[in-house]
Amino acid sequence: MTETSPCRRASAARVRLLGGLLAAACLLPLAAAAPREPMAIDFVGADVESAIKAIGQMTGRNFVIDPRVKGTINIVSGSPVTPEVAYQTLVAALRLQGFAVVEGRNVTRVLPEADARMQSGPVRDPGNGGEQIITRVFQVRYESAPQLVNALKPLIGANQSITANAASNTLLISESADNLRRIERILAAIDVPQANDPQVLTLRHVSALEVARNLQQLFPGGSAGGLAVSTDLRGNRLFLRADNPGLLMRAAGIAATMDKPEAGLGNIRVVHLKHADATRIADTLRALLGGETTNAAAPAAAAPAPGSSTQGKAAEAPATPASALLPGSTIQADAASNSLIITAPEGIFANLQNVIAMLDRRRAQVHIEALIVELSAERAAEFGIQWQDLSGLGEKGVRVIGGTKFGGSGQNIVSAATSIANTGGGLNFGVVNGTINVPGLGTITNLGLLARFLESEVRANILSTPSIMTLDNEEAKIVIGQNLPFVTGAYSTTAGSTSVTPFQTYERRDVGLTLKVKPKITEGGVVHIQIYQEASSVQSGTAGNASGPVTNKRSLESSVLVDDGRLLVLGGLIEDNLGSDEEKVPVLGDVPVLRNLFRYENRSRKKTNLMVFLRPRIVRDERDYDGLTEDRYSQLLDAQKRQQENHPPAWGERDAPRLPEPAAPTGKRP
Repeated sequence: MTETSPCRRASAARVRLLGGLLAAACLLPLAAAAPREPMAIDFVGADVESAIKAIGQMTGRNFVIDPRVKGTINIVSGSPVTPEVAYQTLVAALRLQGFAVVEGRNVTRVLPEADARMQSGPVRDPGNGGEQIITRVFQVRYESAPQLVNALKPLIGANQSITANAASNTLLISESADNLRRIERILAAIDVPQANDPQVLTLRHVSALEVARNLQQLFPGGSAGGLAVSTDLRGNRLFLRADNPGLLMRAAGIAATMDKPEAGLGNIRVVHLKHADATRIADTLRALLGGETTNAAAPAAAAPAPGSSTQGKAAEAPATPASALLPGSTIQADAASNSLIITAPEGIFANLQNVIAMLDRRRAQVHIEALIVELSAERAAEFGIQWQDLSGLGEKGVRVIGGTKFGGSGQNIVSAATSIANTGGGLNFGVVNGTINVPGLGTITNLGLLARFLESEVRANILSTPSIMTLDNEEAKIVIGQNLPFVTGAYSTTAGSTSVTPFQTYERRDVGLTLKVKPKITEGGVVHIQIYQEASSVQSGTAGNASGPVTNKRSLESSVLVDDGRLLVLGGLIEDNLGSDEEKVPVLGDVPVLRNLFRYENRSRKKTNLMVFLRPRIVRDERDYDGLTEDRYSQLLDAQKRQQENHPPAWGERDAPRLPEPAAPTGKRP
């Protein structure tokens, strides 16, 4: 074996490099003439810059070479290749040397691989980039992007980078296009859903609760049996989870089979209410689905106008869509049958059924007893002496007359002289000297002295016990009294006018006892009551007034809390009036002993006690109102029996109509 000296080897390398350059020089005209024609390349120990320039001539690319790119390169093709293949071969050879190629808009840069990631091209799909360094963003769907960094980092070149964005759960990788395609395939195999991840099904025509019940019957055992089922009634969604993908697929298929529109009436349902008012419930449900506010408890929404009738007719409320989010869904009330007509998807209807069941319950009632007690005592005393001298009034000449006059009509001496019958009540005595003719008055009694003594005492004990029963949170009103006319206006003819007849206008008002209550049962049997109570009466002696009667009125309005069955005082009035009226003749009325002959005194004192009490009783079932009714009925029956027992014989027939016994049917005699 013959050794080759270093000089010989160096000479051979220079010869090969020179041959390569000559070959490249020979190829340049050919490349310029036909750049797309396949060509054979043979760079053995060629300078990197020279090889890049030669490939640039072949492909028509503009290269910018980093000054740090130095060394030799070996590229040998066994057969002619296209310019694009020659370019990719150059890129691969440069990567083996630690250099990278970065493509720009009009220029291709060659630089050390460590700096390539800082100057890589635009973020895009790797496509056919080969060994070119590009940047790619991967969206991770099921796994955690920060955790995948450690798993993928060994697959990334030492001079390339991989980072994770936890906020968007994405990976940012700068690497060669070929390696990015390999990483993409690996990510597709790693980033997959877990076997026990739940599957969500949104049902359109059937209730999710009903489907869940059927699936639990088909696959018993719950999660222990391999299938777990749960529902979301708000969105009518079904959640399925199973360790076995086949079982999960079968359950989802069964649910999809059941989610079919029904034949016949389809989504139209009729719900008959047992206790609640259909019109109010319809308003409440429309507000619930439509996100609107409504006063469903307003009496106007539940009660028809006076004199109107809803027999055989649906409620007047229009069947408007329940919500813009539920096209085609309507809720209509039929007042005649107290029913709801609902058109809605099965899932929504199932939710509405639950709400209706909670609202359509028998409501409790409240029996309210009011006790109104008025005690009054009035005492008055009158004493006075009056005298007059009318003697000689009918004779000619100058005559002196005089006297005293105290009190009003019926009390003074002039009124008594005109007519003895006009004297007031009590003890009256006087001195009479015949009669006398007074101009303007005619013949009157010549009453010289009138003494009056009166003491009166009035006591009153008024007890009113109105009672009323109403539903929980419903207003009730009871009026016991008279409806009296009151003058509100008058028109009379003027002088010389006869075309219009005089008239008066009246307004009728209730005078008597009025009780208005609205109870609301709260937690623990406490009753919240809004109450208005009024007691009015016509003042004595004013009924015949031309301007109408004068009324006395006592009213109370309050809102209180009372325990069930307890008595509560709402308010009252304690009044003590003391009055004194004295009339006398100056000077003479103050003379001791004689003063009583020249004075008139009237003293009065009035005491009034008024109290209002309230006692509510909650009536929840038939036992409560049966006991209450029997108690009141027995009281009335006993009162009737006592009245008939005290029947005077002179009144004739005693066998008056009697109430039946409580145990007997209504309308039949016991």
